[in-house]
Amino acid sequence: MAEDLQQVYRQALAAHEQEEYARAVELYGRILDLYPDADLVLYNQGLALYQLNRFAEAVTAFTQAAAAQKDDADTWFNLGLALKQDNRLSEARQAYERALELQPDEDILFNLANCCRENGADSQATVYYRRLLDMDPDHTSGLNNFAYLCHLQGNYTLAEELYQRLLTLRPGHPGACHMLAALKGTAETTPDNAYVRELFDQYSSTFEHSLVEKLQYRVPELLIEFLDQYDSTTDFKNCVDLGCGTGLAGLTFRTRCRKLAGVDLSEKMVAQAAEKGLYDRLTADDVVRFLEQETEQPDLFVAADLLTYMADLEPLFKAVADRCSPGGLFIFSTEHGDTPGWQVRPTGRFAHHPVYIAEVAEKNSGKVIRSTRADLRREGDGWVAGDLYIIRFNAAA
Repeated sequence: MAEDLQQVYRQALAAHEQEEYARAVELYGRILDLYPDADLVLYNQGLALYQLNRFAEAVTAFTQAAAAQKDDADTWFNLGLALKQDNRLSEARQAYERALELQPDEDILFNLANCCRENGADSQATVYYRRLLDMDPDHTSGLNNFAYLCHLQGNYTLAEELYQRLLTLRPGHPGACHMLAALKGTAETTPDNAYVRELFDQYSSTFEHSLVEKLQYRVPELLIEFLDQYDSTTDFKNCVDLGCGTGLAGLTFRTRCRKLAGVDLSEKMVAQAAEKGLYDRLTADDVVRFLEQETEQPDLFVAADLLTYMADLEPLFKAVADRCSPGGLFIFSTEHGDTPGWQVRPTGRFAHHPVYIAEVAEKNSGKVIRSTRADLRREGDGWVAGDLYIIRFNAAA
């Protein structure tokens, strides 16, 4: 029997190494059926389950492994990773803290700081980012994330210092360049795609929890209510969710659309959206490039929060107008701008004035047929003021 189990274990390790993770999980399970406390087997099974995105099961495996091997930092660290992916941030923080006690390490500090920040424990995140940068002053990801945290907290002096340090190490870093320009109010163009992609890839696993639960974000619901007030009966033939993210707007608009496509720069966001099973088609791409290459003619375009990451809206409006079926609708949100044109906010997001929206629409054969003010989400102690719009493009004269 022992010899048979050794053979099974060798097969499991081989399958794991060849990235046949489901097979590895099954083989590890055969051993655990007989020896449920085999900590190394539990640990390896947790790694394979994690690779399969079966995070809750990975948590169980790593928890059992940690119970059997209480002083193994790697097990606690991987338990933290699995808990974070399962959106159990408070428990993830505890696991990371235990790992840090056992083994002070840059990776543990970095993930612990990120976990605290995403769980709203900003002061503790600050402590861990400082410890990380004391250990490694040139940790570029740590510099970037700590700078962004300081930026959000309004500590602009320290944020600027950290961004400058990052640019010394990584000249031309798109995030640092854009956020420095935002701090100075000099950002005049839409940020580089690489910045937006990296930003949302980084937050994909906790994006929905943070946005909906903590920031009380409900722009998709506001948009569908706004559309229903204008037209509650039309069954749209073909809808495109621009900047679809994890699929929050798709979830809201699916029942109004016979076909639904989604596009987003972030591959990790698109992967999250795919898990919802809402979309007939999903694409990871720049939204303007996607529209320029699209062959169908949608009659409804939705953009919940997309335009806040764009300065000049002319390329987007032109792409929508060129692709839109006659009389099709474009429904979207913006942050409210009080001065003409667009303005960059200290947050790095852009605000747009209603007159500018109307002008760009008219320039591209569109007309604002409905607009209203709305509170988009929480920010600090207040709300972000925004606008909702419906534009009709290419309507018959």
